[in-house]
Amino acid sequence: MTKLKGTMVAVVVAAGLYVATLMTGVVVDYFDRDSIPHRAIRLHLQLVCAGIYESHSKTGRWPERFEDLADTTLAHRVPNWRMVESQTIVVLWRADLKPDPKDNARVILAYYNKGLFSKLGRMWVCWGDLRTEYLKADEVRATYTSRH
Repeated sequence: MTKLKGTMVAVVVAAGLYVATLMTGVVVDYFDRDSIPHRAIRLHLQLVCAGIYESHSKTGRWPERFEDLADTTLAHRVPNWRMVESQTIVVLWRADLKPDPKDNARVILAYYNKGLFSKLGRMWVCWGDLRTEYLKADEVRATYTSRH
């Protein structure tokens, strides 16, 4: 029976170390804004928002829904670009943008709405000049509400 107890203790300790390692990875990824998850979110936001400008330059009008982005290079560069449809990336479809991204620097074009980072109260946003920024969810709502 003592050997069985020793084995059980070893299994519990190993499981505890495994869980601690996983949690450490989550915590490190949350605070390290240059981690792969953060970089991937920023990249996808910038690609989607660049697709908005590309659509406008091709059609002369601002896209109003995600289907309007189908004729852009976004569909070819990002296989899962339809994450816009699933609200993973929320696009704030706007008709009042200026053609030059620099002139839209104070306008949020899109934000990342899913995943652990968002659930913990912070969101990546992409501004009209294609900068990304990590903001508190309340700040995103306040900025969007005050300017829309």
